[in-house]
Amino acid sequence: MAENSEDLLRLRDVRKFFPVGGRLPFSKAREFVQAVDGVSFDVKPHETFSLAGESGCGKTTTAKMILRLERPTSGEITFRGNDVHSLRGQLLRQYRASVQAVFQDPWNSLNPRMRAGNIVAEPVVANLKLSRKEVRERVAELLHAVGLEQSLAESYPHEFSGGMRQRLAVARAMALHPSLIVLDEPVSALDVSIRAQIMNLLKDLQEKYGIAYLLIAHNLATVRYMSHRVAIMYLGEIVESGPTEEIFTNPKHPYTKALISAAIPVRPGEEQEENLLSDDVPSPINPPSGCRFHTRCPLAFERCSKEVPQYREFGSEHIGACHLYE
Repeated sequence: MAENSEDLLRLRDVRKFFPVGGRLPFSKAREFVQAVDGVSFDVKPHETFSLAGESGCGKTTTAKMILRLERPTSGEITFRGNDVHSLRGQLLRQYRASVQAVFQDPWNSLNPRMRAGNIVAEPVVANLKLSRKEVRERVAELLHAVGLEQSLAESYPHEFSGGMRQRLAVARAMALHPSLIVLDEPVSALDVSIRAQIMNLLKDLQEKYGIAYLLIAHNLATVRYMSHRVAIMYLGEIVESGPTEEIFTNPKHPYTKALISAAIPVRPGEEQEENLLSDDVPSPINPPSGCRFHTRCPLAFERCSKEVPQYREFGSEHIGACHLYE
């Protein structure tokens, strides 16, 4: 993947292995859950970049490393050219202000004992030297931006609906004018009728404020609607990435094709491509040799079980790793 000085966030060959067992003296050697294994991608300013794939493929672990909730086993994560896990002092404070997160379940990420206005005001008070009047004005501005009435500032999270709580979580994430917001399944816990409202809100805020999003999602309809570019993850690796419409209309990797075939309904009169996923996902403790997808791939041949496929280009920014195209 080519270096680009305009990248906001950049990951290069990032790995995260979690040890399991072997913690006692004289016990057998440790095994490792290979949660993320050699992931590289970048996020540009003002765009939405998505990580998509089945549950357990490493998407959320990747997000946690970006948010400094986990430290990579190896590899490099940089934000505006600075190593994220080496930041200290003022640079670290600036990073925490510039990179925010909205999680799947707003109920677990909002303090139930704090009023909505105080939840939004907390990062402002902690990081900016503003008067009480200026803080109140900032809170009112943020609530308005996410479609909440100012009178709701005195309410508690339990008095809000799920969609309103997620709007509140978005308002808090925007409090410090971030450059990047990590969206970890931001609409999957919401009713279907509310999802489109929250997705449209996020797109409107991006257009208005120039925010970049890293979207973590397994719902491909959400990914297609929200994203400019997408990377498909399988067992800790990125198997294909590229511009969103290119990936959805011209997928190359059998795993990408299977995901799309299973998730996106066909139009009347079109034939469904028979490429559905079979069997369970192999254990990340002992992933298959060669191409990790070969044990579930209907097109696998002998080479797939022995050699790790290398990335190749299929078009502008469209890459994938599959022996079928070599």
